[in-house]
Amino acid sequence: MSTFRKAYSIVGALLILEYLAQFYLIATALFTLGQAFDGPDSHPSSKALYAAFKNADSIAALHVINGYFVIPVTTLVLIGLAFASRYSWKTTAQTSSLLALLLLQMALVWLAIPGVTALHALNAVVIVATGSWIVWNRWAWRTEAKPAEAPAPVEERVPVGSVS
Repeated sequence: MSTFRKAYSIVGALLILEYLAQFYLIATALFTLGQAFDGPDSHPSSKALYAAFKNADSIAALHVINGYFVIPVTTLVLIGLAFASRYSWKTTAQTSSLLALLLLQMALVWLAIPGVTALHALNAVVIVATGSWIVWNRWAWRTEAKPAEAPAPVEERVPVGSVS
């Protein structure tokens, strides 16, 4: 088994963890904003809203750093490993599609049209599903099933005493 294929599996698993970290970070930022509504009358003051945004800002910044720098570099490394592993062109193209989906993900944010930007979350689900499927199908430590052996041919028996 190729070292590059093992590296492909490891980097692919790391990429999936980075995707999941994106979901965690943005959910944490949103729930941090929600803390402003925990007051007695559930109508937060401007001071409470400001504090909630200030607390969520650093978490959202980690989401941006992970999405703009860490994930693209890991994706490029995975594409390079797809070539180095000598996977089929189909697998290499599927791996490269992750970069195309990632660029679409960034474009959806920069468009800043609420209805279109909402597709950012749906595209994230597609990215996670596609990446997980690719890594699962190319997992380097999976044992390949051996083909079943064909049964031995059965000889026809001629009954004793019959004329042939």
